[in-house]
Amino acid sequence: MKKFLIVTSLLCVSQLVSGQQAGQSEIEEIIVIGELSKPAVRAQIIRVENDIYSFYNEHNGNPDLDILCREVAITGTRIPQRVCEPLFWTKARQRETRDFLHDFSGIAELEDLGADVIQETEEMNRIYAELIQQHPAFGEALLVLQDLKARLEELGN
Repeated sequence: MKKFLIVTSLLCVSQLVSGQQAGQSEIEEIIVIGELSKPAVRAQIIRVENDIYSFYNEHNGNPDLDILCREVAITGTRIPQRVCEPLFWTKARQRETRDFLHDFSGIAELEDLGADVIQETEEMNRIYAELIQQHPAFGEALLVLQDLKARLEELGN
């Protein structure tokens, strides 16, 4: 049986961006995720991600922890894909590429940078946990994003 999720969602996401408190005049947007088409799900994912990352970037206190999204043509294709990642991860990849080109020794390990960014990743996770605790709408927005991604997976990406 198909699971239909009714979300009075993107209300919580819009509260994140506008800083509204509950009780102010606001228009609720009801979205039935289980009835969204693939293009509609993708559009909602981008909308929610943009709101989440904007809120997170505004509250994390460290520009290197900011999450930035851009369109990237993945190797082997000319079709750009949306890639969102923390700035520290982008910088680590750039360092690895620069070192590889400078030394030209072996293979550049661009996908396995975990050891280089472990401290920043832990800090980012700590900030996410604090934001979820301090701002319930932030946690709700993350759950909405999870539901939207599950629906996209259900539709076959």
